[in-house]
This record gives sequence, C-alpha cells and structure tokens, in this order.
Amino acid sequence: MSVATPTRSATLVAAASRALAVAGIFDMNGHVSVRDGDLAYVNAHSASRLSLRPEEVAVVRIADGAEVEHTPPSEMALHLGAYRARPDVGAVVHAHPLFATTFAVAGKPLVCAFNSGAWFGHDVPVFDDPVLVRDEAGGRAVAGVLRERRAALMRGHGVLVVGEDIPSAVAGAILLEDSARRLWHAYAIGEPRRFSQAEIETVRAQTSSPRVIRKWWIDALERAKLAGVLDGIDPATLV
Repeated sequence: MSVATPTRSATLVAAASRALAVAGIFDMNGHVSVRDGDLAYVNAHSASRLSLRPEEVAVVRIADGAEVEHTPPSEMALHLGAYRARPDVGAVVHAHPLFATTFAVAGKPLVCAFNSGAWFGHDVPVFDDPVLVRDEAGGRAVAGVLRERRAALMRGHGVLVVGEDIPSAVAGAILLEDSARRLWHAYAIGEPRRFSQAEIETVRAQTSSPRVIRKWWIDALERAKLAGVLDGIDPATLV
C-alpha cells in the first residue's frame, strides 16, 4: 500500500532533519517524526540527515506500525511508543547528542540549573538500557520512563524528546543539549545550583511560550539555510 505523502508533513520532517544536523544534534543517525492523523512521517532509514528530501520521508501507521511508504528508521518503535502513550505528543526527536548522552553514561543527573533546562523540569529521567529499541515492548518501556515529561535520556545511547509539534520538538532537542553542555562545564567547577520548583515554573512559562518556540524554529531553519542545506525548501512556508 502506498499513499501520496502530504507535502507539508514531509517537508516539515525534511527541514527539521537538516536543521538538527546543522545544529549538531544529528550525525549520520537520528530521526525526527511528526504525527499526521493516524500516520507518522519520519526520515527514511538510509537517507542522509543533512540532505533529506521530502520524497524520502517514510510513512508509518501509528496503530500497528505498518510501513505505508519507504523504510523507516530501525528504532521507529521509539516514536510509535511515544505517540501511542501520549495523545498530546505531535512530534518526536531521537538523537545521540554528545553532552546529554554523557550524563546518562556518567550517572550524573541532568538537572535544571539553567534557563534552557526549565522546559524539562528537575532531573531528566533515564532509561537504563543501552540496547537499541527496535520492538513494541521497547517502545512501551521508554514511553513508561518518559511518562508526562518532554525528554528522557537513554543510557549509553541517546535521548528522546517530544513536543506538541515539529517546532517544539526541534526546540526541545536543541535546548536539552544546551542545558547538558552548560551543566558539564558547571560540574567541572562544583555542584550546580538547582532551580527551585517555583523558579522552574516561572522560567518555563517565560521561555516556552508559542512565540519563543517559533523563534527557536525560525532560528534553526535560518541556520540551516545559511549553511546551504535547505535547497528546495522555503523556510517561509514552514513558520
């Protein structure tokens, strides 16, 4: 069975993949998806993350994981697990960024001590298994660790970030790595001073409003454009 990929969903995934590669979140690995009704659109398994074209975007049915178009990433179960467990999730990013992944390896908590971490709350939960997540049971297990949060670390593996839509998931992936990088430097000096719950709530309200998320999304797209990797995609149509 094959369907015509909706232009906007496919283009959003292609643009997000290229932007995350430019931001250093994706290398040859990593995948981003968007929910569109009962389907998920995601970068195809073997397509370059830096030059993903809309016509290379895979389509998977969320309910049963059936591949509708192209071959999805081998860890598509991560996306499906989040979508099935969380009706509020509209987009998912899985990646292996250096600093965030390092925290789960070192056993150090990724706490909120900078504004960029406020979106995630206090400690970012850790899925304590480095094995690749390639089946439904694994997807459910990671979703169970994620719970209602926006991100989870995966020990020795990577991160999972979710959002209401592509802009919020992309912003979240960038913010998570920024928070981890800053914490890495802070831990080299001493123990970071954690935000209180009241501070987290205040800063989260200030930094995660729709207008701020849109600003992150526009910036990510413009950086990709200036890097010369948005050929064939007009960022103005995606904001």
